[in-house]
Amino acid sequence: MKNAEIAKIFYEIADLLEMQAVQFKPQAYRKAARTLEGMSEDIEKVSGEGRLTELAGVGEALAGKIQEYLKTGKVKHLDELKKKIPGNLDELLKVQGLGPKRALVLYDKIKIESIDDLEKAARQGRIRRIEGFGEKTEQDILKGIEMYRLGTKRMLLGVALPLAREIVEKLKSLKEVKRAEIGGSIRRRAETIGDIDILVTTSNPSKISKFFVSMPEVERVFAEGDTKSSILLRNGKQVDLRVLKEDEFGSALQYFTGNKDHNIKLRNIAIKKGLKLSEYGLFRKAGSKRIAGRSEEEVYKKLGLQYIEPELREDQGEIDLALKNKIPKIIGYGDIKGDLQMHTKNSDGVNTVKEMAVAAKSMGYEYISMTDHSQSEKIANGMEPERLLKYIQGIRKAEKEVKGIRIFASAEVDIKSDGSLDYSDDILKKLDIVTVSIHSGFKMEKEKMTQRICSGLQNKHVDIFNHPTGRYINRREPYEMDFEKVVQTAVKNKVHLEINSSPERLDLKDSLIRKAKELGADFTISTDAHSVDGLKAMEYGIAMARRGWLTKKDVINTRSLKELPKYFKNLK
Repeated sequence: MKNAEIAKIFYEIADLLEMQAVQFKPQAYRKAARTLEGMSEDIEKVSGEGRLTELAGVGEALAGKIQEYLKTGKVKHLDELKKKIPGNLDELLKVQGLGPKRALVLYDKIKIESIDDLEKAARQGRIRRIEGFGEKTEQDILKGIEMYRLGTKRMLLGVALPLAREIVEKLKSLKEVKRAEIGGSIRRRAETIGDIDILVTTSNPSKISKFFVSMPEVERVFAEGDTKSSILLRNGKQVDLRVLKEDEFGSALQYFTGNKDHNIKLRNIAIKKGLKLSEYGLFRKAGSKRIAGRSEEEVYKKLGLQYIEPELREDQGEIDLALKNKIPKIIGYGDIKGDLQMHTKNSDGVNTVKEMAVAAKSMGYEYISMTDHSQSEKIANGMEPERLLKYIQGIRKAEKEVKGIRIFASAEVDIKSDGSLDYSDDILKKLDIVTVSIHSGFKMEKEKMTQRICSGLQNKHVDIFNHPTGRYINRREPYEMDFEKVVQTAVKNKVHLEINSSPERLDLKDSLIRKAKELGADFTISTDAHSVDGLKAMEYGIAMARRGWLTKKDVINTRSLKELPKYFKNLK
């Protein structure tokens, strides 16, 4: 799908228009980009059926640009805008903390035209001398450059997994393909991905390899053979295809899923048992007889281990527990009963309350929570108290119209810089569920940020702390805080920690989920969806929960609607 590619172009256009002080249009491009990002339907299919202008935020002009890209592979307007910008100044906008205004200041003052120029100037200490920047900003810029370069090397899970699935489906459409699976770090659901690994069994290896290297999205062929082929896609990412025999598929899938340290420990266990483990199977060391290999389950069983889910294979104690048959049953991808964070047209979303409810109902949910932004979030069309009250009324009305699903009236309430909340207690008590977030002041000192968050969590109405570290993967680092103290405060005040499923956030990350669980926290998993298609991101949050060793019991929104009131302070 080319949805993400076009969304990226629209974001670039928005940034360049903002750099040129163009009003209103940047917001329009960003809104359309968010729609495209949240879509699960292929934009080429939508275009072919003449439905582009039915998409939220896409009018005739933007529909024309989408069609232009689908036809030519580029958007002329983007090229025209770039010509009006000196050097590679548009590159600077990809660095965390450098918006259009600051990028222009750097160009005007010290002629920074590229990321290389920016890094050199920062290392020489020249940026701190410019009014409005300073030494801390200079160091933040260097960190931002590092994150940008890391981001160009590794894909987000939310980009890599759909891409890998699309290729697997193409391979499965061939009658000669018997099995096809995704391996590597995607299968372990790591938050970022390097290369994509795909494994197949087939009756015709040469035909499958030829098909693979001839796919239209292939930019370059590195290798083509009956057992392994390797390609570079047009988006710059490498995909490796391995063609296997049926009796070695399970051992190969285990081997190519990894991780490396997990596999080394398995091989050592095999050696101690007088066996040899490789991607070709599990063999008796004294001979060539394969005793396991057709399935992963078979391999683990022959080694004397409980089966280990791919998300847990990180050498974090899982093998020792598997030897004792003590790995807990982690949360499943079908265990969630409702989504507790999403946005509508009432703030910065693209669909109505009713549209979100209908979509959630079709996914089998029992309940959802509408959490549009509070008043301080001006950029996200946050709601003043008067508008919030009308919003609550609108939710009650929608709930009557959409039978069979409970719609909670909630809000994503800002924790302000002094630790107070964006609405008074008189307003908060009118909400079914109260969620809170940090949306500003990310550079606050650790002690002050910790106190700010803890103060917010101590409000008697607060139920959920959203995206608790504030990170954007490879774009914005987490804000500094005493994580242990924040979790302890949440536990004491019966506030649940959100695992945000947005692929750019995945916040909390896996290691912090596990740490928070050890400290006694419980969790919610929510999508933070800004469109109906965004609701489908739930699997990414569940993946992080699985990597964090959470069970169904640890996650509040695995409970039925009937069970929920005991977990939320205002809910009846």
